[in-house]
Amino acid sequence: MNSRQFTNVPLIWTPSEHDGKTMKKFKKIIEEKYRVKLGGYEDFHKWSVENICDFWAELWDFLGVISSRRFDKVVDLSIPMIDSPKWFEGAKLNFTENLLKYRDDQLALIVEGEATELKTYTFSEMYEETRLYAAAFRKFGLKKGDIVVCHMSNRREAVLQHKL
Repeated sequence: MNSRQFTNVPLIWTPSEHDGKTMKKFKKIIEEKYRVKLGGYEDFHKWSVENICDFWAELWDFLGVISSRRFDKVVDLSIPMIDSPKWFEGAKLNFTENLLKYRDDQLALIVEGEATELKTYTFSEMYEETRLYAAAFRKFGLKKGDIVVCHMSNRREAVLQHKL
């Protein structure tokens, strides 16, 4: 599959007019910077897949990704997506720093299992629990450069372990 063929992929979700306040703000930035008029979601989606590198570079900035070194190139579009080209090559960033940059009581994670009730967690709760995990690891002698391996299902603890 060629990267330009993404425009033929069917949409699996479309936001209502009441949803997407943040996306509308991002769309406005794109419209002003690139001097384009993007009607609705479909137009914005089409622009994003026809301008992959511009879209992802702008999203990086819009989301405020923290990095010690910015990427040299978003992605090499001459490499087919099926061959997994490198994204944001040259960037140096700390995933933990980015995942824990918010510490307020806004919703951070929604967990719903097939046999469990829906649970929600705030950024402050996630930060505190991650802090406790990190303290426990330090207590057991884990230090920078050590490797920790964990095999678990897709659940809250899996998100937390990525933040250590």
